[in-house]
Amino acid sequence: MIATKKQFARKPLAMAVMCSIVGLSQAALSATVENVNTDNLSVSPIEGKTLVYTDTEGTATFGWFDPVNDSGEIGLGLAVYNETFNGTVGPDVYAFAGCIMAQPDLAVNCQAPGDSGKRFKLKTVETNGPIDLVFDVTPDEETKLYRVIGKFSNLTDITNSVDGGLKAFRFETGFGVGNDFTSSVADDGLAFGFLADDSGKLSIGPIGKYPGGLFGGSRVEGLPFFSTSVAAFTEGATVANEDVLETSGDIPTQYAGLSGGNWLALANVPTGWFIDHDGNPANDSILLAYDDPATDAEDWKTFRKDFQNVIVDTRDLDGDPLTAEIEINAQNYDPNGDFFATVTNEASELQIIDVSDVKPLVDTLDEGDPAGATDDAITLTQLDASALYVADFNGTGAGFKILVDGEAVEVAQFADWASNPPKVLNAGDDSLYATWIADEGEEGMYELADGTLVTLEEVNALIISAPADYERVAGYVQGPIEDLANVNINTTISVADASSWPTCSGDGNVTNCTFTLRVTGLNDAVDEPTIPVTPVVPEPEEPAAAPSSGGGTIFGCTAGKPGAPFDPVLPGLVLMALGGLWARKRLSNA
Repeated sequence: MIATKKQFARKPLAMAVMCSIVGLSQAALSATVENVNTDNLSVSPIEGKTLVYTDTEGTATFGWFDPVNDSGEIGLGLAVYNETFNGTVGPDVYAFAGCIMAQPDLAVNCQAPGDSGKRFKLKTVETNGPIDLVFDVTPDEETKLYRVIGKFSNLTDITNSVDGGLKAFRFETGFGVGNDFTSSVADDGLAFGFLADDSGKLSIGPIGKYPGGLFGGSRVEGLPFFSTSVAAFTEGATVANEDVLETSGDIPTQYAGLSGGNWLALANVPTGWFIDHDGNPANDSILLAYDDPATDAEDWKTFRKDFQNVIVDTRDLDGDPLTAEIEINAQNYDPNGDFFATVTNEASELQIIDVSDVKPLVDTLDEGDPAGATDDAITLTQLDASALYVADFNGTGAGFKILVDGEAVEVAQFADWASNPPKVLNAGDDSLYATWIADEGEEGMYELADGTLVTLEEVNALIISAPADYERVAGYVQGPIEDLANVNINTTISVADASSWPTCSGDGNVTNCTFTLRVTGLNDAVDEPTIPVTPVVPEPEEPAAAPSSGGGTIFGCTAGKPGAPFDPVLPGLVLMALGGLWARKRLSNA
């Protein structure tokens, strides 16, 4: 998909790419990544997107990233933080000079906890279409390693020959953008980190994996839905080129069974039923069931979590060093079990425990125990959604319960979901104020009691302004399982001697350079798109000299042959031209 540029003005390409090494100090044998270069980005966002253009003129785009952070603030959506920290993978410790991530602007960014909005959200809209992210660099005397923390989403066009499916993704380091991109080469001071260990990998940890809340579990995203195994991509067979990092072309097996072997485009991911447990559609809802893509007819499936008789933790609940630690069993996390959130101490006294942190469970699964050294704390059993979500589960007199932030949340029977969307009530008399309609508009809308449709932002702003006047009611929503289009990406970039980079310029005292991280979603069954050539605006021709006789000129220009009748169209054309020049000047100063 190629989008033309709107409302965008940038510096000339020659200043950004055609640089020289003049002024580059011979002592400057390394570099510091300072910030994101915005010459090929739409700033401010266009229709809620920071578009990444194929040139600095805004000719076309193959992708964009989300400029809104988790706090709802609009920024660029991508940032560089020079915060030193150590990263560990197994027994290995890596010293990082900083990170490239989203733009939450926290007190500590690179080491911010999970679920803090660290990952930048990059979207590809064209199969095999390169997306060039450019970074400003200043040379110095120390080699630096940066961690790259992002999310890469498949938003490609499903009308192509592979129905929008991807098979892999590629990172490349280089210089320039679009048709002017040149690849980095060995020993030029730019590379994907270093060989992390004897495995031949260039990345530290998985290069990419589907979200843990769906596969493998996550200390942040919670227990998995589809599989207790991580759905991770693997690097290609060779790392002979330290400047190209590409996945093998094999879709993780845990995911492939749902997708027919492709990384699905967002428009093709299976539909899910979710519980909006807090009644706020602006927050993530919890997946309850999915429409099995293996069958043509509607076929709602789910996975029951079965908590095993496995010790997952020991805790000193009262902080008394004289008291023996209490063992926590996985079954203490089972919201449908007899031991939920409780343990019995040595004095046979029942104590309430906090089970909101599922890390002890995840640590027994593939995410925290890839070698399988311990027994899994949970297993998954596939069922029809209508068989699990019933009005009376196992004779308890209540519906099946799920674990949400340490609470046992009862789920209504499957047949009732469609008639119970999230609502907002008037707190004074519990009358209906608004009902959430998930399939209204682009991202859902509220319908007021009188039938008027209003946006989520309007209703949430109203509730925030008068929280005592309104009450949110939890409900059920149906929609695409968006995370099946998303891959969490992870790599590192090493910057060293920049003296050979073609994108450096200086005045003898200060030197500035840029490098490019190119990201591409791949499928060999589709031809590579043509990157449009940057439009070249011809220089205006000099007007002919005014004659000395023959009736003069109009606005300093001849209106046809000397003495010819006045052309009424010409003043309009002149005014249009002047207006265009004014608009260009205004944009260039924006």
